[in-house]
Amino acid sequence: MKTTIVYFSGTGNTRAVAHGYARALMRTGQDVTIASIEQPPAINEHDWLIVGGPIYAGNMPDELIQWVRRSIPTVHSGQKAIVFSTSAGLANANGVKSIGKKLIEKGYTLVDTQAFEMPRNFYLDKYEPTPPDVQRRQFEKAGHQIMTSVQKMNGAHDLTIQDSVVMLDFLADVFRIMAKYMGKSFHIGATCIGCGRCEENCPKKNIDHKEKKYANKCILCTRCIHNCPVNAIDYKGKRIEQYRVREEIMTDVS
Repeated sequence: MKTTIVYFSGTGNTRAVAHGYARALMRTGQDVTIASIEQPPAINEHDWLIVGGPIYAGNMPDELIQWVRRSIPTVHSGQKAIVFSTSAGLANANGVKSIGKKLIEKGYTLVDTQAFEMPRNFYLDKYEPTPPDVQRRQFEKAGHQIMTSVQKMNGAHDLTIQDSVVMLDFLADVFRIMAKYMGKSFHIGATCIGCGRCEENCPKKNIDHKEKKYANKCILCTRCIHNCPVNAIDYKGKRIEQYRVREEIMTDVS
């Protein structure tokens, strides 16, 4: 059995879950290919497709939605799919519906959707970081949740998505526009050591670290803040506490 796992991840939670799926599947003997949409594999011959992304304002990022529309071809031979999302809360984690419906329209059989509650890493204005003890519990739960999802692959049954996703996709588009505006408030401070990591890792190539400037393509993934080795990037003049993924906790389970 061949499985392709494709994801978009801002600061690492979605990447951690995607690699958790990969580990669990490889233990069952599956041939697994895994990659970000920034360096995607060829989407061609596979038995299973797993697509994952974070939740931004109730849906997956527009970047991932458009990639699915453009880059995943229509299939005719009964390939099956799983869609998962990661977010700090599950109340508005509706992105699996948007991506799931698009995969169904492309001919995939959708057999599972999973919403993973993960540590908060987007707290620019009013939110607080998730306490370490809660983070540990979330990663442990995620490991078990992955195993449950993988087990469903053996006795897979079809899922349908009756709801319209037009409004969900509209929200993603609105957030994309808002992100460009809000992204103007990022600033590279004087403590910058010129390593270029922010520019290299930015999914939109939105940063010129030498000029210490942001362009107008930000999607608010906040990857630049959390991956800076000296925490030199602020938002509206505020230094942000950096988030580090604790994937090793989940690895012990999945």
